[in-house]
Amino acid sequence: AAMMLTDDNFASIVAAVEEGRGLFSNIKKYLMYLLSSNIGEIGLMSAATLAGMPLPLSAVQILYVNLATDGLPALALAVDPPEADLMRRKPRDPRTGIFTRPVVLLMLVGGGWLMVVNFGVFTWALHAGRSLTEAMTLTFVTLVLTEFVKAYNFRSDRHTAFRRPFSNRWLNLAIIWEMGLLVGIVHVPFLERAFGTTRLPVADWILAAGLALTLLPVLEFAKWMVRRGWFGRVA
Repeated sequence: AAMMLTDDNFASIVAAVEEGRGLFSNIKKYLMYLLSSNIGEIGLMSAATLAGMPLPLSAVQILYVNLATDGLPALALAVDPPEADLMRRKPRDPRTGIFTRPVVLLMLVGGGWLMVVNFGVFTWALHAGRSLTEAMTLTFVTLVLTEFVKAYNFRSDRHTAFRRPFSNRWLNLAIIWEMGLLVGIVHVPFLERAFGTTRLPVADWILAAGLALTLLPVLEFAKWMVRRGWFGRVA
């Protein structure tokens, strides 16, 4: 049997379908977030190498981004509350996997813009006469802040990020915790030495935050195209 009821309450069917849809949706968010981050980081390091420039991130910084910056928000997305219209959506074709064209589009746009922004700020910092350590630190901070913005945007693959953006308390706590760690890595001496960073002035933090926020309209436009059906149906 495709479904077995253990009681005589047919509302259990609705609850089971909602639970299944919610799990599928959260797995999709988790993978979209992590894989788009990997796309951006690989693109960033590859672009610098092809341009004959120093690497914009150290091995320790990359490890931190992958394990800490990406890890906790991704886990928070895996327990994201179900979207309000989840049960009003058409049934998904069981033959359709997670990586549909709209999902791949969002991953490529998110990862691609992450690469462009961080490669741009690294190049600018070096040409502005900053030391390599300063340029790497600014790139590291910009990358982490961009990941935060992307986490909130990838709470849905179709709806705007402005729809109840802070309703996932676990994501909020993860971002607050990660933000505290980021400030410590840049401004606490023994963490500076461990991560190869240096203190940044307030203006650099404002610059990094502003660049990170540019991801928001880019992904919002990509979602608008997805809602229009330009890249196929959203599963």
